[in-house]
Amino acid sequence: MDSLLLEWIPTLATITTVAIVIFFEQYRSKLRFRTFSRSNSEKATNSEKCDDANIEELKTLKQLYYQLHNLEKFPEVLPKAKNILLSLLKETSAAAQALPEHENILSIQAFSRLDLEEFLRRRNNNIGKKWEQYNSRRKEGGSRELFEDREEAIWWLKQIAPVKYVDGAWLGHIGKVTTPFELRKTMKGAWQILSEELGDGDLEKNHVHVYHKLLETVAPGFPSAEVLDFGHPRHRLDSTSVWKAAIAQLIVSLFPAQFLPEILGFNLHYEAISMDTLKAGKELKEVGIDPYYFILHISIDNASSGHSAIAIEVVCEYMDYIFRVEGEKAAQKAWEKLQAGYLLSLGLPGTTVGPSRKRPIDGSDIPLSPTEMEVIRIFKAKAEVVHGIHCSSRVKIGSRSVADWLDPVALESKKWQMGLLDALSCSKYWICRGDSSKSRFIQELRWNGRMFGAFTQNEYDTLRRWVDGLPSTSLALECFNAGENIDSDDILSGYPVFQPAYNANFLETSFSSLSATTLFPFQSLPSLAIGSSPIVECFLPLWLTHPCLLQGFVSVPFRTKSKLACTIIKILRAQGGFDIEQECVAGMCEVRRPDSLGLTEIGMTIMAQNGISRAALPSLKHVLHVWPSKFAIHMLHLSMRPLEYKGSLIGMATAFAKMHSEIAKSRLPLLSAQDQDTLQKVAVRELEGLDLCWKEIKPDEKLYPECCKGYLVARHEIEKCFQN
Repeated sequence: MDSLLLEWIPTLATITTVAIVIFFEQYRSKLRFRTFSRSNSEKATNSEKCDDANIEELKTLKQLYYQLHNLEKFPEVLPKAKNILLSLLKETSAAAQALPEHENILSIQAFSRLDLEEFLRRRNNNIGKKWEQYNSRRKEGGSRELFEDREEAIWWLKQIAPVKYVDGAWLGHIGKVTTPFELRKTMKGAWQILSEELGDGDLEKNHVHVYHKLLETVAPGFPSAEVLDFGHPRHRLDSTSVWKAAIAQLIVSLFPAQFLPEILGFNLHYEAISMDTLKAGKELKEVGIDPYYFILHISIDNASSGHSAIAIEVVCEYMDYIFRVEGEKAAQKAWEKLQAGYLLSLGLPGTTVGPSRKRPIDGSDIPLSPTEMEVIRIFKAKAEVVHGIHCSSRVKIGSRSVADWLDPVALESKKWQMGLLDALSCSKYWICRGDSSKSRFIQELRWNGRMFGAFTQNEYDTLRRWVDGLPSTSLALECFNAGENIDSDDILSGYPVFQPAYNANFLETSFSSLSATTLFPFQSLPSLAIGSSPIVECFLPLWLTHPCLLQGFVSVPFRTKSKLACTIIKILRAQGGFDIEQECVAGMCEVRRPDSLGLTEIGMTIMAQNGISRAALPSLKHVLHVWPSKFAIHMLHLSMRPLEYKGSLIGMATAFAKMHSEIAKSRLPLLSAQDQDTLQKVAVRELEGLDLCWKEIKPDEKLYPECCKGYLVARHEIEKCFQN
């Protein structure tokens, strides 16, 4: 490589040409990441012919998709997942420079509710205008724009299945018991969206289930998301952009303690109505396929009372909290992180169009960013000087020779310019996309570099800025091999946390005296003795922790499409203080409901009655620091593995529901009459749901004994709190 380079440096003009020539020695053509909204997602890549690197990236994405659906089996993937999230955030934020200012959330430099609402109003109006234009085209005889016929529509539905099977996943890990108390109300609003995505516990209304039924109708035998076969090459789910968007939804949810603003920003964009959703609602019906999944999202995501409205409210409440608690500087940082989450959703639309509908991508209608225009200006100027000097060079830039690329006349073409920029940006040997400090080309422009003097300081600065703004390629492949550790393995600070040193056999070792054959039906649960007032320092940690027991069951959307999981959703709604499920969704009515008290809110009332302020103990972590509880920590660890400890978790949750009922009926001076009434209503809903859970697992010879033992273990710990 170096000998070739020295051979090409007789003059300063030659140096400039060589810089361009060497760039392409390892060039492999890739479709450029320029799609930046659902409304323009027709430009997204689909079933493209992948080179070897793309095939490896796709294979890695599919593997990660499977692992994240089975996180209990693959907890070691968490550090790698975090690295991928950081790279995706960097990629989509950098690509935002191509957006017009009026469509770019970065134009709101400092958070303002009025500015945000105005920005979103413009966005919605823009979607409305595009929808009108689409309908005008169709009325004038225009063809369908997503697919041509029924066969291609079925292909399209299968291609986007990886994204549709994670519908709601980005909210899957929010609102846990470790959430700061002051953020509880805000997180309840976000969880209301998740609950409605999951059908509020009604399987027929569960969005993933609705999509799965659709595919079962048009493509019988198509595999489900949580199995390894789903990503098998024979199914030809080869749209990298779709898989990347699906992975983003799963990963962004995993670290709510560190990336909560990004999650809320992602939610803000994703819950907006998209053009593809509107088109699908019309075009699927035209080819004889039920469009209800898409019609459902057109209505439930509305900006009046639906998910879009809730998303805005959640963001505004969150920003108010940061301003109030952490100050203006922290609020500005939170806003920037929130914008990054918004751009993550915007930059990964996760859709495609049928091959027959796919327009040739020649770049003519894709605007260059200001930096890209400057780069083109620089190379056009160099081409005027050096064109023809190396016409005999055997080195090719992609499929063209150096002389061809540097033809001044050809460089006037927008398509040609796009090709040149794509080729330059894909030279891995010379360009480290997103990091000019690691790019050999940039290093060669400096003092002691072989191209020092070929570019002016201003040109150097422009090229460096361009390289820094390039999104990374093959993100999953590059980051998957990174091995950074998660910042914290503290179960009270991070989520999810799988500590290798944790004694997973706690239930066996600590209560070995309990017979595995001690079985009993739900209708004859062993009694719970709470005859006296509890010991606060023992009781309060358990009260504030135990709602975690069932939370992990609903973290992965596809795993909620079962009778048991839907029952647990309803139990969680009762524990969280959500209203009883009705025929229609509650939407913003639930967010505005003033008396939505759940177990955590009742726990905070108990704190206040005992003279403990939320300012002194603002979160569960602070409570457990003051009053350590091994059993509370054990519950948190067990809750991370709902598949492995399903029976134990349901049994333990039953003991606490029984405790709620007993406390609500007692005359203990623990709660006010109003709180006792609230708790009784919660307990009734819990026990009704848990009764169904017990019936569901009773035939299982492994789960049922574990359920009974879990009840006895939790009962023992509860009774210890009432012993004076």
